Amino acid sequence: MIILVIADCTLKIDNCACQWLSQPLPMAIDVYDIKFFDANTGVIATNDQVNSIPYLFRTTNGGNNWTYLRNTRIYQFHKINDSIIYAFGRIVLGPDMILRSFNKGATWDSLPVQNVTYRGLFFINKDTGWVSGFDGSTSRIWKTTNGGLNFNAIPLPGSIGWGKIFFLKYKINGEYYGWCSESGNMWRTTNSGSNWFQCGGAGTLQQLEFINENTGWASNTSVNILKTTDGGMNWINIHMPQGNGIVLSLINNFKIIDSNIIYGDYGSRQFPSSKICGVIWKTTNGGNNWGFQQPDTSLAWGRYMGIDFIDANTGWSSNIHTTNGGGPVIYTEILSNTGSFPKTFLLKQNYPNPFNPNTVIEFSIFKNSFVTLKVYDITGREMFHIISNMYLSAGEYKTSLNFSKIQLSSGVYFYRLETKDAKSNSVFSDIKRMMYIK
Repeated sequence: MIILVIADCTLKIDNCACQWLSQPLPMAIDVYDIKFFDANTGVIATNDQVNSIPYLFRTTNGGNNWTYLRNTRIYQFHKINDSIIYAFGRIVLGPDMILRSFNKGATWDSLPVQNVTYRGLFFINKDTGWVSGFDGSTSRIWKTTNGGLNFNAIPLPGSIGWGKIFFLKYKINGEYYGWCSESGNMWRTTNSGSNWFQCGGAGTLQQLEFINENTGWASNTSVNILKTTDGGMNWINIHMPQGNGIVLSLINNFKIIDSNIIYGDYGSRQFPSSKICGVIWKTTNGGNNWGFQQPDTSLAWGRYMGIDFIDANTGWSSNIHTTNGGGPVIYTEILSNTGSFPKTFLLKQNYPNPFNPNTVIEFSIFKNSFVTLKVYDITGREMFHIISNMYLSAGEYKTSLNFSKIQLSSGVYFYRLETKDAKSNSVFSDIKRMMYIK
């Protein structure tokens, strides 16, 4: 523990605990999807990077070890409860198929649906579900009420079904609400899938989820992430961070914890010597603003694929695992004055101070260094990172903070600048106080 004495107060800053821990996978594989039933038991759908062979693995010790189950290319899992899971995929050199397991993924059976190319599936319970896909001539949506033993095509206007599908698991006015994307358009049902009407467009989707009849999110294969607050009629493209070395700002899969906290995969960040490391995206205000968490950069994992949490703290993505929510989030971008050549390291007082809700922090870097700038509350608890172990050239920098977007309460906060050389030896450290007043 480091004790920093600032004026008349003592600020205790705990060393940053491990956040995302490495859990090696059985081989060099890409991850399509990952789902956990509890802290120990989960399944992961993968593809061998070398031979392009799909594998389905299962763990019973939290991802420390994985057991081979079968060679099936699974594109999407859909977990019903703590024991039952459905999936759609393809047997090697075979047709698309739907699979299910009633014992936490230990054994699987396939459902008797043939000659269909699947694009999505969703079950509200073990019996009732819908799948979207293409039957060789027409895009369709099928429904089952007996666990997939029989699927019946729903009569639809035009061709709806070549996209992701999602249903709320509770009824509204006695019916289930659902959505399906199709060729860049969005369709909605308010009577359990019997009838559909066009409600907007969100592009070609990787994932689609709603938390109620109005609010939902979608990850798009060509833009960042989208959000709707009017049931899918209109979609807002959310800006993703571009600074701090981010080179890939897409989200492929995301996990909703609650109406505020969402995690996402697929981001990448560049470090010195062109090293690329994956990041985990996180928002704490319902997707309006996103930051990222930086897992151990020694892993040199270019991007993390697939993400799942069983609660607000315990989650997995590719070959990493967290039990504390992943730690602090890096939120803001920084601006540099590349024409300046400071003569010393310097952390300036933020302005304005006090502030509501915006303030600016400026600092000077005397020589090329790895730089970290963090914000703490009055107790010394680490709140978030502005930059984290980022390699910066000598120069003057500034960043603008908006505390209303990060959803912090009024009070006294501290911000700390630390620089290190290439050998990770501390070169400079300073801390200053600021006050947020709503």
